[in-house]
Amino acid sequence: MKENLKMKLLAVLALLLGSIYVSAPSLGLFPTVNDIDQNGILTEVDFRAYHKERLQKDPQFLKQYDADSDGVLSEDEWASVMATEKDRLGLERDPRGLRKFFYDREVTLGLDLRGGIDLIYKVESPNELQSSQEYAALVRKTVEVLKNRIDMLKITEPVVQRYDDTHIRVQLAGNFDEAQVKAVMGQTDLLKFQKVAGHADSPVQFGANANDPRYEIVPSTIPRGKDGQPTGERTFYLLERDVPLTGDTIDGAFPSFDQFGKPQISLRFNSEGAKIFASLTRGMVGEQLAIVLGGEVYMAPNIKEAITSGECSIEGAFDVNYVRGIVDVLKAGSLPSRLVLENEAKVGATLGQDSVDRGLRAGQMGLVLVFVLMIAWYGKAGILACLSLSLNLLLLLTILILLKATLTLPGIAGLILTVGMSVDANILIFQRIREELQIGKTPIAAIEAGFEKALSAILDSNITTILTCLILFNFGSGPLQGFAVTLTIGIMTSMFTAIIVTKVLMYTFMVSKDNRAFSV
Repeated sequence: MKENLKMKLLAVLALLLGSIYVSAPSLGLFPTVNDIDQNGILTEVDFRAYHKERLQKDPQFLKQYDADSDGVLSEDEWASVMATEKDRLGLERDPRGLRKFFYDREVTLGLDLRGGIDLIYKVESPNELQSSQEYAALVRKTVEVLKNRIDMLKITEPVVQRYDDTHIRVQLAGNFDEAQVKAVMGQTDLLKFQKVAGHADSPVQFGANANDPRYEIVPSTIPRGKDGQPTGERTFYLLERDVPLTGDTIDGAFPSFDQFGKPQISLRFNSEGAKIFASLTRGMVGEQLAIVLGGEVYMAPNIKEAITSGECSIEGAFDVNYVRGIVDVLKAGSLPSRLVLENEAKVGATLGQDSVDRGLRAGQMGLVLVFVLMIAWYGKAGILACLSLSLNLLLLLTILILLKATLTLPGIAGLILTVGMSVDANILIFQRIREELQIGKTPIAAIEAGFEKALSAILDSNITTILTCLILFNFGSGPLQGFAVTLTIGIMTSMFTAIIVTKVLMYTFMVSKDNRAFSV
């Protein structure tokens, strides 16, 4: 019994330490630096404030960056300060690399807590006579394309899902260019492969062909460097208007490397596209085939040989970033139908933070009140119940982080409700133990009987609540689903801590060696 109890106590301690380790950043236990944002990047305003403070202590500090010695740093000189000092500052404030060690373990906040936009789009059917099955397939295809397009914008943790039979919901949290997002998502241009008849620096150079109805003049995208700044001028392409192949036939696109280790673009077509591409390339050996989207030519590779396998590689003097950009365009594909924005809701970052603060304050007040009442009513046993409840909340937060679940405002409500559910289980157990002690049972016998008799009531109430949560998750929308997930996990951790952890703590700290009577 004694050895078994020690093993259980060690397991509880290990669980506690593991939960603290995972949830430390979200609880603010890991020290952060005020002038470093949550992504670990120095913001310019805070960076200057930091160096202003440092300059007061060390007047010579910024002189090394003052190229013209006028005592005032220009924008370029400030940029030099940021470029050279940022890494050093990070190392100085985090000498053991703890930030990187803990970085990926923060809880993910939802749209209502981080701020962002909530968009509802209607998918317009190109054919009003389509069956419900065809319309459903159209909506699914549109969701896939939108997900790929949003991935192109590098927006973290987007939510793109079917809202009902004809609508799609898009939720984007954080900071981003709203106009760019809407433009990219609403772009209905087809991704097209067109034959190149010629190219020039100016449309004027095409002469009479510029007015030939068989051709159209399409500009290239503006070449840009890694900093996003233009590095050259547009090229103009004379393309045949006939479109033999579209992006709908692309089955896969991904970056790869040739035998010399140079980046290249690999394409894979579906069965229909493979046949068309094979026929097309047989008659285009030595010619160019342009990839066009949104009225711009993204690239125009030369056809070296007929390609009949349905797979091809596009080679060139590409860098990795350029290859990734083209792959994103190819993967995003074309929208199968027009989207109509029917509803838009915005949540400001300040409002989101205010919701977090209010939710946390409510949780803290509830937790303190529960602790006070439990200790006042049950004494030493109440203290153990409070410890068990604290571990329960840590476990719940840990599981949410490990599952990469998104915490929303209803989720915070689920957290607070979990506190009540957990305390309810402890109260049932303690009342049963009291009853057993009153009829003269020894502490060990009273604890065993109390837990055994309270178990059925705890399981009945919690399983009923879990079933309700499953119904909410299945039929509810995003906020209700967040509440259901948080409460379900909270109920399971509550049962574990109330039935197992509290029992271990009571045996460890309340039962004496000679099994003398105690009070609950």
